[in-house]
Amino acid sequence: MSSSQHRFEILSLTVQNSLTLNSKDSQLHGDKQIIAQILPTASERAYIENNCYDSRLDLGSIAYTDVLQRLLRLGFQIEISTSGSYSQLKPEKSISKDDRQQYLSQDTCVLQYTLIRKNFVE
Repeated sequence: MSSSQHRFEILSLTVQNSLTLNSKDSQLHGDKQIIAQILPTASERAYIENNCYDSRLDLGSIAYTDVLQRLLRLGFQIEISTSGSYSQLKPEKSISKDDRQQYLSQDTCVLQYTLIRKNFVE
């Protein structure tokens, strides 16, 4: 009698500046071989670690919505998605006579997806 087991593949997609239409500012965390299936033309320099692809380092990066579509077509399902925002302080040159730098607050919206693909192994 054979029993089948499940093997789970888990990826995490983090998107910054997600309010920008078709943002390309994303990171994909997971097994590099799986990421290579999703992004076969990704530049090797875009892998900042063996298990992390950073689109900011890839000149040929695609929008995060296209990455999500590819993941779904390959059988991944979105298990969890969250969103939030944070403020970054960016220096701005002062136009006043005192040369102190002023800081502008810039809101950044972030999306986080956790995707899972279940494979049957006999």
